[in-house]
Amino acid sequence: MKITPIVEILTITITCISTVACRRNDPSILIIGAGPAGIAAAARLLEKGFRNLTILEAESRIGGRIRSVKFGDAFVDLGAQWCHGEEDNAVYDLVKDLDVLKPSGTSKKFYHSSGERIDDELSHQLFDIMDSVYSANGNRLVSDDLTVGDYCVRNYNRTLYQKYAHDKRKRELALITIEYFHHRVLSYEGSFSWFEPAARNDYRDCAGNLMLNWNGLGYKTVLEVLMKKFPNNSRALPIDDKLFLNKEVTKIRWKRKSVTVVCADGSIYLADHVIFTPSVGVLKEKAFTLFEPSLPDVKNQAIGNIGFGAVMKVALLFSKRWWREETGFSFIWSENDKWSVLRDLPDDPSWLGRSWVTYLYAVETAENNPNVLFGWFTGNFIPLIEQLPEKDLVDGIDYVLKKFLSRSYQIIKPNKIIRSQWYSNPRFRGVYSFQTVRCRRGKGDTSANILAAPLTNVEENRPVVQFAGEATHPYYFSTVHGAIETGYREADALINLYSKHA
Repeated sequence: MKITPIVEILTITITCISTVACRRNDPSILIIGAGPAGIAAAARLLEKGFRNLTILEAESRIGGRIRSVKFGDAFVDLGAQWCHGEEDNAVYDLVKDLDVLKPSGTSKKFYHSSGERIDDELSHQLFDIMDSVYSANGNRLVSDDLTVGDYCVRNYNRTLYQKYAHDKRKRELALITIEYFHHRVLSYEGSFSWFEPAARNDYRDCAGNLMLNWNGLGYKTVLEVLMKKFPNNSRALPIDDKLFLNKEVTKIRWKRKSVTVVCADGSIYLADHVIFTPSVGVLKEKAFTLFEPSLPDVKNQAIGNIGFGAVMKVALLFSKRWWREETGFSFIWSENDKWSVLRDLPDDPSWLGRSWVTYLYAVETAENNPNVLFGWFTGNFIPLIEQLPEKDLVDGIDYVLKKFLSRSYQIIKPNKIIRSQWYSNPRFRGVYSFQTVRCRRGKGDTSANILAAPLTNVEENRPVVQFAGEATHPYYFSTVHGAIETGYREADALINLYSKHA
């Protein structure tokens, strides 16, 4: 049975007779979402000879939460940015022989809101303490009811009091860095508060360098490799021929032998199998109206339990490189200086007596892009910051840079900026998933495995709607390599299903 798009449906009666014999020979497979999971699934299926394939993407581009944009002298990544690790990493395995990944030089320099630069020795010590207290690997020997914030606050403060017990000045300065530590943890977790993720979780780091950058080529490179367009396109897979952009899915009717998928533009697609790859953010917002009949209660509960927040990046292009050879700056605010911002920027948005500009916690250089900096924002102000007018955003960032760095550098305003808006975009509603305390309280399977479980046709006991994407990976959630593995997983399930009937 071919996948059938129908645009004008007012007077059209849809009749579709799908036989098992037909499906054995040429099953129709529809992939919703052209992010890394969707592209990986499509590539695997095409490589194995499945041709009756269609990919629907709601955006006007492929990539999902990979978004590489030409900006300045190279590509910058407004979404996924680094390849995290080298062993058992699907991304690294795809590109390891192509000389596209480079180690990132991370900055360990703190500046105080007074304009003072914290001495390098103390800065390095504080970064090392943060690294020792927090590890993305979640195998901490603590209760499942403890949050990352509880764990980090307790252990960080205790370590600082012990290390700087006899140096009051260093101790006081070190203690106010906990807010920076909070922001840094949020960039790893993808949450709005560090009191949302569970301290103990199933996440695993891949061995090897966790901060490999794309040297200005952009994370899009891994998608090009998946599609066999890179390093040359002579053997490119026919994914472009199967892809339809600007196709927002509004209904998935699945309680039949075939699945009916309805799009916002009125087109309808019928398929034997659907692989659904959009984010948990989309499921949180639309699951109850998207699926007909509704998803099983256990799956809806898993969707509710999985955490999903946002991180914001702003790429800043300057007319010249005023920061010389530095690779980045990290900011720590005194309480008095936080209040002074409200006086200096009285018309800017604030929340509970705190200005949005204090959520800019670091700026870093962009790879192979000499005049570009990245500004990083995390925290519960992200939904508002994403929607700020560009002038207000530029003025606020300029205010922070001058407040912290003008003693050492001649700060100028950027000529151009681009920003991420993952939370505001209804096709994402955030960045990546994390395990909450609620995920850990259940007795039995994890939320990721429940989310990954397919919807099946009871009569034939075969999958009709499958789920892929980073949140469905049991231990590589939040990563591109996890997303790619889940795309492979769901494609392989269909390949194995039909190989039994070959």
